[in-house]
Amino acid sequence: MKIISIITARSGSKGVPHKNIRNLGGIPLLGWGVKAASKSKMINKIILSTDSEEYFKIANSFNDEIIFHKRTPELAEDVPSELVLLDVINKFDELFDDDAIIVLIQPTTPFVSHIDIDTCIEKLIKNPHVNSCITVKEVTEHPEWVINKKENFDDIGECLDLSGSFSVRQNLKKRWIANGGAYAIRKSFFEKNKKIIDEKNTLVHEMPKIKSLDIDEEYDFMLCELLANSGLVNPE
Repeated sequence: MKIISIITARSGSKGVPHKNIRNLGGIPLLGWGVKAASKSKMINKIILSTDSEEYFKIANSFNDEIIFHKRTPELAEDVPSELVLLDVINKFDELFDDDAIIVLIQPTTPFVSHIDIDTCIEKLIKNPHVNSCITVKEVTEHPEWVINKKENFDDIGECLDLSGSFSVRQNLKKRWIANGGAYAIRKSFFEKNKKIIDEKNTLVHEMPKIKSLDIDEEYDFMLCELLANSGLVNPE
C-alpha cells in the first residue's frame, strides 16, 4: 500500500496575497505543511502541486525529495481540489498502486501536525470498509443558533426568520466541521467518485480549536501569527 501526500499551494490567493509563502513564526506558511508531512511515519512520497517554481524551491528547502507537480494555467485558478488531485494522479500514475491512500494537506491550516496526519491514515487502514478520514474541529456556532434573513428584505435588523432554537449550549448535540488540515482518501474511491470525502462513510480525527485555524483572510493570518509567536503551537 502506497501512501502519497499531495500538498496544494497555488500562488494566486486573493484574500491574502501570496499567503502560502508568507512567514508565520519565522517559517513560510508552506513550510509548516511540508515539515508535518515529512515527519509522518506513514507517508511514502510527498508531491507539491503548485503553479509557481518559487513555491517549489521553498518547499524543496524543507524536503529535497519532494516531487513537483506543475499546474496548468487552468488549474492555477481557484478550482476544486478534486480537479488538482485527478491531474496529479494522472501525471504520476506510477507512484500509486491500486490500494493507495492519498493524503491531501492544505498549508492554509498550518498547525496540523504529523501526529494528526498519521492518526487519519491509521484510522483508515484499520477500517477497510471506510473510504476517508478527515481532520475536524467542534462546531461552536451551532446551526440551531443561525439567524436567516427573510427573502425580499434588505433590513436584516427588522426582518429575521428566527427558526432556530436558542437552547443552552450544553443541551445541543455536539457537531463537527472539517478544518482543512488533512484528508486521507482511498485512491480507488476517489477515482470512482471524484470526491475527497465519502459523505456516507467517513471517519474523523478531532483537533483542538487552537490548532484548527484556517487562513482565508488577513484577520486569520494575524491570529495564527499570535499563536505561532507565543510558542503555544510549533511547526511539525
